Amino acid sequence: MQKILFLFLFVSLNVFAQKNDKYNVIDKVDENLYFMRYDSSNTKSTIVEFADFIVLLELPIKDEGGGARNLKDHSKGAEKAMLSLQNYFPNKPLKYLIHSHWHPHSISSVKPFISKGIKLISTQTNFEKLKEFVDSTTIAQYGTHIQFVSGDSLIIEDKSNKIIAYRFKQVDFPNTPTSDYLYFYLPKYNFLHCGCMYNKWDGDKVEGRELLTGREEDLNKFLVTRNLKPSFLIRLNNEKIEKSGMQPYFNLENVIKNGVRMSEITQKYLSLEEKILREKRDSLLKEVIANNIPASIFNSGVYSALRTKKFEKALLFAQFQVMIKPSDPNVWDSLGEVYFFLGEKTLAKQYENQSKLISPAFSGGGVTVWEKNLEEYKKLWDKQ
Repeated sequence: MQKILFLFLFVSLNVFAQKNDKYNVIDKVDENLYFMRYDSSNTKSTIVEFADFIVLLELPIKDEGGGARNLKDHSKGAEKAMLSLQNYFPNKPLKYLIHSHWHPHSISSVKPFISKGIKLISTQTNFEKLKEFVDSTTIAQYGTHIQFVSGDSLIIEDKSNKIIAYRFKQVDFPNTPTSDYLYFYLPKYNFLHCGCMYNKWDGDKVEGRELLTGREEDLNKFLVTRNLKPSFLIRLNNEKIEKSGMQPYFNLENVIKNGVRMSEITQKYLSLEEKILREKRDSLLKEVIANNIPASIFNSGVYSALRTKKFEKALLFAQFQVMIKPSDPNVWDSLGEVYFFLGEKTLAKQYENQSKLISPAFSGGGVTVWEKNLEEYKKLWDKQ
């Protein structure tokens, strides 16, 4: 009897595991509104259900942002996503795939969708970047299934639901990660899907207050200019705290009113002279640690200094952030990149290895990326 019970449990668990391998998890959020989650990333898609079809907002199969260098079509993940949608919505086809920007945590696959007649909605500038993995033959064959938001907005609606895709430009909202971007407003619920533009600070308080990021400032500016006050904001991240899977608007409202601006903290430290960074390093380090100043500020300082060929300052910032957050693979990668720019290949390789020791999956840097970055910086320096 015990053996039979064990066999039954084993088979049941196996079936359950196979089912999980076959489909992504889909959770209902509201009437005709769902989230689809991925085992391969910490991000999610939003599914909007209409009377006769569904729309997929974002396809974050690969959890990579602007640091992604080798773009490719993650077709297996796309097939799993489509299979998951067919299983959950057997009587409603996927009609549109819409994404906010070109980073893989927004869109990681194209061909499996457009080759099946599903319309991809993008922007011209974002699609230019996607051409790194969407070959010209595919575009020639299935290009009629690609639509661009070229103006201010695009609307998808029927009697049961509505999506307004708002397009805005980096030139107007400087913290936008790409040259243009799409927000998706869902008037039926008064929700705004803002993706990674809601870059909420999840760390400790900085100088005793919640840190107000530049993207949050831009998001608030957009809402004010559009006279929108959504009840909830949908981010790409899988929320760790909010049970709804969304951020209440009052969280943004609160940090806008009471937070300390990232730009103020950044200016305070990035404007320091090399002499002070070098001679008062320990006292600065105590101040930074006591006030929970994020290492990312000094990482910004590294690349700000590199852009103007201030190699000594870049190195000081890189060394400083390593002392603040030595458990972060990215800070070691930045230190390695500075040494690579300085021609110190042995040291650069050592710090690349250190970043991999901390996180073998770290893929945001290394020699291959540094070589490409150096080429771009040389073009920039030639113009100065």
